[in-house]
Amino acid sequence: MNKPLKVLTLITAMGLSGTANAVLITPPGLAPGETYQLVFVTSGTTTATSSDISYYNNFAQTAASAAGMGSVVWHAIGSTLSIDANSNAVVSAKVYNMSGELVATGFSDFWDGNHTVGVGIDFDENGMPRNFNVWTGSNTDGTDAGSFALGNERAVWAESTLSSGAWINRGTQYTTVSYSLYALSEPLSAPIPEPETYAMMLAGLSLVGFAARRRVAD
Repeated sequence: MNKPLKVLTLITAMGLSGTANAVLITPPGLAPGETYQLVFVTSGTTTATSSDISYYNNFAQTAASAAGMGSVVWHAIGSTLSIDANSNAVVSAKVYNMSGELVATGFSDFWDGNHTVGVGIDFDENGMPRNFNVWTGSNTDGTDAGSFALGNERAVWAESTLSSGAWINRGTQYTTVSYSLYALSEPLSAPIPEPETYAMMLAGLSLVGFAARRRVAD
């Protein structure tokens, strides 16, 4: 291994591009300390017969925990007659899917009927691409769909690859059918490198530049 490659390996090993838990991705382009949220579609499925939102939140949390993300609180993007999705899964920052793609720029963009960026919530908790049907029980603005909220005989379902209003409201189905759920994280913060890390990074970049100049001179 030549010296520039050794230095780059050292910089990568510092963990500048991730959080303490490697599974919790940090999307590219975020400033140190910037707040963001992650969203995924569960690889597992469930019926939608329960009218208790905690059932769906627990399902989302269990999926996240199984993927190594249990240190973070997750909420299902779903509505029952007692709580709306936009109150249960609170959006307060930019939202990214598990591939690091921007889904929505904030609360208004997330709940205005469609995701204008054109990206779906089509990656599961393990970062695998998924085209799944999803229980939501919701209107496109995140409010409950009344007689088609979760826990009724029929409920609203959605399609994970879509960014139009059908990302959350595609049609209705009997709640005894098993579909996936969407899970939204609590706010996360992009890592802030310690001063020592900045110094190591600058030293590493200096060595890369020095080695490159020597190679040109030779």
